[in-house]
Amino acid sequence: MPVSKLVLVVAVAVVPACGSVAASRDVTCDSTSDKFLPNASFDLATPAWTQETTPVVAGQVLLCGSAITPADGTLAACMGGMDGQTASLSQTVALPAGAKTVTLTGQKCITTQETDAVDNDVLKFELLEGTTVIATLGQFSNQDGSRECQFTAFPPLAATLTDDPPQATLRLRSTLNTLQTTSFFVDALKLDVTCAAQ
Repeated sequence: MPVSKLVLVVAVAVVPACGSVAASRDVTCDSTSDKFLPNASFDLATPAWTQETTPVVAGQVLLCGSAITPADGTLAACMGGMDGQTASLSQTVALPAGAKTVTLTGQKCITTQETDAVDNDVLKFELLEGTTVIATLGQFSNQDGSRECQFTAFPPLAATLTDDPPQATLRLRSTLNTLQTTSFFVDALKLDVTCAAQ
């Protein structure tokens, strides 16, 4: 007498390992520059720029429109201006897959009381992944300043990325010594990204 066989088929879902899931990308390499850095002229409420100072000064605002005439819109970044202070403005930026280099352009005016031919007061531009710097774009100092503020286009600040995250943080960071003061005003930024050849 033939014996029937019961075959049990079990479906097993294959779940990718944690590190193998591709991160979503909000932009592609052919995106326009305003997709990489929205609110580049500091005028919009969102996305907001994160402001930090050390030491903390109550009521201090790093975005202004009254101290100077902005190069574009109604507000500009206003950093420095206080001896011994470190200040930063930062915003999250999206990066496309294969991002290779980033280039920042914009308008600046720098006023200073410094007379020494050394970098006593500095404004740095960096791109970070978490707390790790993945691109150092460049810097300005008191040596780039004058007595009066007049916005001019600054030369392109370009750097090669050391990593390829889906997003990073663009940070503007001013550091002043305890001697004469320098004020850094920045406006009308533009961030361009180039990608590795596919």
